[in-house]
Amino acid sequence: MILGDCMDMIDNIRTSLESNKHLTREIKDEIFELIVIFNKSFPNINLENLNKRLKSLKIEKTSKFEKSHISSYNVKKNILYFNSEELSKDYDARHIMMFEILNMITSNDNQYGFNTDNRFLALNVGFTEILTNYLVGNRGEKLVYPDEAIMTNLITSVVGFENMLYAYFNNDSKYLLNKLMESGVKL
Repeated sequence: MILGDCMDMIDNIRTSLESNKHLTREIKDEIFELIVIFNKSFPNINLENLNKRLKSLKIEKTSKFEKSHISSYNVKKNILYFNSEELSKDYDARHIMMFEILNMITSNDNQYGFNTDNRFLALNVGFTEILTNYLVGNRGEKLVYPDEAIMTNLITSVVGFENMLYAYFNNDSKYLLNKLMESGVKL
């Protein structure tokens, strides 16, 4: 992707957000700002999937009885869920939103990132957390997924950050497994 294409995509994303009648002005602005931050750090990542999803994205509040996690993205329904009770417990809302935007960017109809059939769920969550920290930091008093991030850091040191990025943004868990095997890690 060349720089001109990158700017066209950002304009398309703004248009898609503007057309979404389910989101408030404040939410649209926050999402757009986070996408610009992402795009500056990863200009070669294709955002077509995200752009398509932003047109009809809905955000709903849940309770701890419906969803135990602070947030989640349902790819089939294209809904971001936020557990308002958990969010009020000193978490960084901007961090949480970037985490879910990354889930939207890497989602296809079957998986997020390299999480295939929930076999790599903790690794995917950990890498999403690492990327979120890299992109926007975490100003909350509570860390969202510290154990997963620690585990993922160890695996990343074995296979390499660029290989993790490739597997994550290309939904390619086999590539990740091959890189683990090449490094001599026994599975």
